Amino acid sequence: MEINIGNMNALTARVNTAFNKFLTVAPPMYQEFSIIVPSSAGSNVYPRMAEIPGIREWVGDRVVHELEANGFEIRNRTFEETFSVRREDLEDDQFHVLTPAIQQLGYNAATLPDELVFDTFQAGTTKKGWDNQYYFDPEHRNYDEGGKLTSYSNLHTPQQGESAGPAWYALVCDRPLKPMIFQTRRPFVITAKTSLQDGVVFVKNRFMWGVDGRCNAGLGLWQLAIRSTRPLNVDTWAAVKASFASLRRKDGAPYGLVPTHLLVPSNLETQGKYLLNADFVPTLISGSTAAASTSNPYKNDAKLMVCPRLSQSNGG
Repeated sequence: MEINIGNMNALTARVNTAFNKFLTVAPPMYQEFSIIVPSSAGSNVYPRMAEIPGIREWVGDRVVHELEANGFEIRNRTFEETFSVRREDLEDDQFHVLTPAIQQLGYNAATLPDELVFDTFQAGTTKKGWDNQYYFDPEHRNYDEGGKLTSYSNLHTPQQGESAGPAWYALVCDRPLKPMIFQTRRPFVITAKTSLQDGVVFVKNRFMWGVDGRCNAGLGLWQLAIRSTRPLNVDTWAAVKASFASLRRKDGAPYGLVPTHLLVPSNLETQGKYLLNADFVPTLISGSTAAASTSNPYKNDAKLMVCPRLSQSNGG
């Protein structure tokens, strides 16, 4: 290929088409359980919320749910990926790998939000959330029906006779607020250095293409997520649903939370499908160690998401 303005402009158009195609084709998962927040600065500060507020009958003065100013900050991060091709390779038409490489850039940019969200989400046992406690914590604040302060755990661990398995997660995703936050500052675009006057072309004899953008992920409402390392079955799913149902506001009113999504790592796909898709499940016969098949009460109870980015290790 002759290196001239016309040919390089045509190549740039082809590169942009290849990049944009895979930027939109790559299937993201994070949007299922993340609120997407635009950012216009180096970081966003999110006020802390003691509880999820609700509408009440107006009797007396208003009950003010104050957003605490000493909230938590999500700083935007800048990400890039760049590669180059020798001028001689373009001149000799040795650029058959250029289009797949550009497509891979688009795919990587499209899947980076998943990587950020899942990495942050899984670190919730050691990262603090909106209540200044670990996101997955055995001692969150909760209230009983009379408004008395109690503790609440969204960290389910093996009971007597059980062994820890890979972590799986139950999420409530039908509210305006979500379990996770994805913060976007600048969308990912591809930039070409292909002019013969560009420094890298003139000095290093290479044409370069790079993609960059700014974004980050953070933890959302802990009330909307439960992490479990118990065996995934009908009984442990029932325990998760009971935990969500026990969450209440300060006035004792229930939040009415019901899990909508089940997130499992790849090695729990079979158990997840069996729990949510099977017509029948084994049930122990009373007074016996034998089991019989009974109708599955949780068929289609939630959306199953098999997430390759979740840890497959026992204990998560």
